[in-house]
Amino acid sequence: MASSIDLHPPIHWGQTLHSVSLRIGLTDVKYPKVDINESSIKFQATGCSGSRGEQLYSFEIELFEKIDAKTSTYRINDREINVNLKKKKGDTNNAWPRLTKASAKLPWLKADFDKMAFSEDESDQEQKKPMFNNNFNDDMYKSLRQDPRKTKPKAFLDHRTNWLLFYNLFQFTAYLLVFSRLIFYFIARGHLQNAYRLVENPIKLCQSLAVLETIHPLIGFTKGDWTSPLIQFLGRNLILFVVINFNNEIKASPVVPCLFLVWSFVELFRYPYYGIRLLNKDNRIIAWLRYTLWIVLYPLGAFLEGLTIYKSLNYYQSKRYFSIDLPNAMNFSFNFVLFLQIYLVLLPLGLIHMMQHMWNQRKKTLIKKNK
Repeated sequence: MASSIDLHPPIHWGQTLHSVSLRIGLTDVKYPKVDINESSIKFQATGCSGSRGEQLYSFEIELFEKIDAKTSTYRINDREINVNLKKKKGDTNNAWPRLTKASAKLPWLKADFDKMAFSEDESDQEQKKPMFNNNFNDDMYKSLRQDPRKTKPKAFLDHRTNWLLFYNLFQFTAYLLVFSRLIFYFIARGHLQNAYRLVENPIKLCQSLAVLETIHPLIGFTKGDWTSPLIQFLGRNLILFVVINFNNEIKASPVVPCLFLVWSFVELFRYPYYGIRLLNKDNRIIAWLRYTLWIVLYPLGAFLEGLTIYKSLNYYQSKRYFSIDLPNAMNFSFNFVLFLQIYLVLLPLGLIHMMQHMWNQRKKTLIKKNK
């Protein structure tokens, strides 16, 4: 019944009158193989689950009853894999007491009681009983009910979702303020010189709060990787709070407002996309914009970041800010200008890494969704 490969992904299953649903907890899925036939389902893919990192996962489940394999479907998204198995027409009045043919418990397979609908109208308590047949008695239901999702209680999930919705809405609103202020400033004056002061506080607030995007996956609020948000957070804040903040000359340059326009324009579609996903909704337009605009905006943003650093080199060379010269009590030296020059050399490598990551996400989200 199980694959010879030891690693199994976490699975939560539920059912309605007409179908059985599986929620496979894998992120960053690559090379998926899903084989659905009338009596079993086979799965194999490379992906991430919890703190394991990228691994090869697989399972094979012999189903409790036969299904309609032709109308059964699956969908892969950023956070999980959703499988919908259609019950055979003559079987739609019966509840499955378990997912598997055998009665043995599998530690990686749990019931998803949010998806256990025992009638067409879940609010009608009187209609729940007809779905139960002789194979499904009260003792079986109690036994099944003793296997809830223990790791994340419903109250935790509600608080987490509410917080993430608030965070994404706040960030979207703040970036919209930055973007609109700069656009109106340009329309009124025909240039962006000295526009930095107009958006200094909101852009600093947004970039400071972005540290939460590293903390959220570490504490289990989100399932994504924490390293990519950390790299972006450190890179942007080096430019904003160090390179720009202490350089009065670069603040007056139109390069900085142009950089902020690119940063904010990217986020105007990223945060709504995350918010919609938290509500378990799909919006093809937002998803397309989220995973298409970066093709132009990421290279443009990297160019403007590099230009901001390059135009600041002479300033920091003359002022010696953040540089430590010898001799000193620690017998240690640090050349901040050399550090910025090295950062400039490595900046294209970081851009390539981010673009490869986003391209993989685009293929999973857009291309597979259209198949």
